[in-house]
Amino acid sequence: MNVCRAFWTGLVGLLLPLFSASPAPAAPLPDLPKNGVVRHFHYWAEYGEEASRPGGLERVRFELQRNRLYFSQGRPMPDTFSVQTDGALNRDIVPVLAGLDLADWPGQMDDSKLYDLSDREKARLCRWHFSAVFEPEKPDALPLKVSFSGVDDGTSPKRLAAEQALRAFFGPKVDALKAVTPRKLTGLLWLEHGISYDFDVEDGITTLARRKGGKRMSRALYPGFADELAELVRTSGLEKHHGFLERTDDGKRQLSLSVTYDTSQRIEIIGHSGAGGTPEGFREALAPLLKAMDEALEPSHAAKSLPPTTLAALSFRVSGMVLGEDVRLYERMDKGGPVLVLSRVVGYSPDSRKEAVLDAAQLAELEALLEKNGVRSWDGFKGRPRMDVLDGEGFSLSLRFRDGTQITASGENKFPAGYRSFRHDLRLFADNILGSQE
Repeated sequence: MNVCRAFWTGLVGLLLPLFSASPAPAAPLPDLPKNGVVRHFHYWAEYGEEASRPGGLERVRFELQRNRLYFSQGRPMPDTFSVQTDGALNRDIVPVLAGLDLADWPGQMDDSKLYDLSDREKARLCRWHFSAVFEPEKPDALPLKVSFSGVDDGTSPKRLAAEQALRAFFGPKVDALKAVTPRKLTGLLWLEHGISYDFDVEDGITTLARRKGGKRMSRALYPGFADELAELVRTSGLEKHHGFLERTDDGKRQLSLSVTYDTSQRIEIIGHSGAGGTPEGFREALAPLLKAMDEALEPSHAAKSLPPTTLAALSFRVSGMVLGEDVRLYERMDKGGPVLVLSRVVGYSPDSRKEAVLDAAQLAELEALLEKNGVRSWDGFKGRPRMDVLDGEGFSLSLRFRDGTQITASGENKFPAGYRSFRHDLRLFADNILGSQE
């Protein structure tokens, strides 16, 4: 063991000067403005497990892209936050940057070389990058740009002083923004031996899947469930345990909880079933969340069932040079029981989604529309595009019936018989129910 330690100590002694040398930058750094607006700013540092770590940090990242802030700081499960700002940060940071000593940071190297380092080198070094682009004072002037990257052993005085100044600047401002920024729950994943709950909000549709006792159930849920679950997370106290990490020993079952928000904030807890394997009170805090998800999947007071229909699901998408459109029929579990929902997005923004629960008469109208246009005969249709056509229109269709029958078809600038009529009829049907979105 002593021989190995001596070998690595000697190797580090030989290699470190290669990375900590202070070659002159390709060009002298310009004087940074003391006022104005920064268009883009980015500083990140990743400390290897054998590098010196200020305050125990493993990584830190501050980024301003136009008026978008991204912040990340901490250990393997860092504190993260992202938000659109009013631009004040892009002005306030300029005098802070002007006060940093950026000259001759040791270990500078090309960006590409940072990613070519071996795992051994990454483990013992701190990799870092600094860049800033300032808005020009005159409209016809070029923006001022400063960018450099490198490595050190985690103790570079100038870089650490700059990092501390940036942490002092961003820390209070991020805390203030967190306090006033609304956030939406976008995902929750709970994993334990043989059990999983996977909640997700994607493209405006809320879904939940549960695997328990060897059985799996997956449903779309009513939109308000995300807010109800978010409130349970908020009142549970689980967020204060973010970053809890206990490694699994032999014979102990591993478990993990991950909660995500649209602000990039996360709650991550990793533990095991043994003594000390979870934060104090964790099971009690988690229980209401699991109960709420079970009830959402299988309501105990379901008062209604699906209306009689042969159609179970529909997906019709149009894309290309024309205005995109996505029409769906899908089953959703509401508080009172299952319903069939018509959903439509016009264009390519999920924010344009409109939905409505269909009754028996409306479902019968939709089924008649399919029969009128002979859509069942489209199964297996694949319209290949002409090689000389570079624009136009494409579509994809999938249908699922309650008897298990499935129909799929797709095409690009080539369509099955009745396509134009079907598209026109389906649009009128959706307009009548959802209201025109044009």
